[in-house]
Amino acid sequence: MLRSGWLWAGGFLALLIGSPNLVYQAMNDWPQITMAGALSENNGEQARLLWPFQLLILGLPLVPIWISGFVALLRRPAWRPLRALAVAYPVVLLVTFVGGGQVYYPVGVIAFLFAAGCVVTAEWISVHRAWRRPLVIAGLALNAALTLVLALPLLPVDVLGRTPIPEINQGMRDQIGWPSYTRQVADVYRALPPADRSHAVIVTGNYGEAGALARYGREYRLPKIYSGQNELYFYGPPPESAKVAVTMGLSLAYVKQRFEFCDEKGRLDNGVGVDNEEQGRPIAVCRNPVGGWGAAWPRFQHYD
Repeated sequence: MLRSGWLWAGGFLALLIGSPNLVYQAMNDWPQITMAGALSENNGEQARLLWPFQLLILGLPLVPIWISGFVALLRRPAWRPLRALAVAYPVVLLVTFVGGGQVYYPVGVIAFLFAAGCVVTAEWISVHRAWRRPLVIAGLALNAALTLVLALPLLPVDVLGRTPIPEINQGMRDQIGWPSYTRQVADVYRALPPADRSHAVIVTGNYGEAGALARYGREYRLPKIYSGQNELYFYGPPPESAKVAVTMGLSLAYVKQRFEFCDEKGRLDNGVGVDNEEQGRPIAVCRNPVGGWGAAWPRFQHYD
């Protein structure tokens, strides 16, 4: 395989396509490595406990299909040129597990195993057994129904909180409440004296909050939004004239260490009983960043 020109051509093409990102990484102190380290430190232990849930990535009814593809890639002589795809799977699992990566990182390799398993399953169905085709069709239909309900916003928002779906799918619960949260932040901002509003900024705890305020805050004429999370940190610091900051999603103890004065004005509430990352987090009005924004802003930086 190492003598194959296709292998080396593919490697060169991958390097060419990825070169802009590599140049950016090298010129900015390898932020992806910093980010990976932060994810491992903050979430690694929890992610390792969730590894059995990898079986749910494509859906439990589809597990026999991609497992059969994994076995066939290893055992079928005719598929020897593709055997590296099967070998890659445990390698990716090991690297991701040791590095503390997320449980869904190996999904790209599982997709190849599933494709191979579809061939095996089609062959299995073709052997004359009256029950095999209905069994596979029923499994696919069940998987499709479960996936639609768990992954897509089909249920009304006010019903979702009374189901186990938010606990199963973090992505689903984190989609809830952004217009309400934005309105609550806007209410705090609009309650400021006019002199404060003219010199105010908003500081959020994460990119989800910053994105929600940017998307839904236009009608409220919110001031410029900042966040110290990941790449958004580099859009700061706020101007030194911004002596007032409305903070969202940051604990009161956290902001009190960075401002001379902070006063909690409320708690975020999506109103539908979905316990996501923002629910119950404080909204505060803070004044005078300690040492000015130039000194205070580096203390807001965090990777997670």
